[in-house]
Amino acid sequence: MSQSTNDVYPTALRMALSIELNVMEPVIAFNLFRSIDMLGRACQTLAERCIDGITANREHCRRMVERSIGLVTALNPVLGYEKSTEIACQALETGESVYEIVLEKGYLTKEELDDLLKPENMTRPRSIDYDRNKDR
Repeated sequence: MSQSTNDVYPTALRMALSIELNVMEPVIAFNLFRSIDMLGRACQTLAERCIDGITANREHCRRMVERSIGLVTALNPVLGYEKSTEIACQALETGESVYEIVLEKGYLTKEELDDLLKPENMTRPRSIDYDRNKDR
């Protein structure tokens, strides 16, 4: 039986409206288990030949995150939608980082910005003091 037949039998039976579960259940189960086995072996092969041994270039990843306009979403609760949109548009137009623009405009101090954009702080829920920047 070829790999392409694992779903052909159940599909053909369905199309013919002749699925008698008592009779065809073994065929369906056999094809299901065979497909699961092939998927498992494919995942193992992918892991062995493509994934094992891959290491991240941490410095490159950090630079890509720092240059990402998506960082502005972490600032939205503190700066508000309008300022965040302004920052994102400027970053897109000029190629400057969100970090540089926020400091340049004086919206946050370096310490506040570092705290907000610290990866560890962005990966779990936490309380943010929303009122500290209302006057800026």
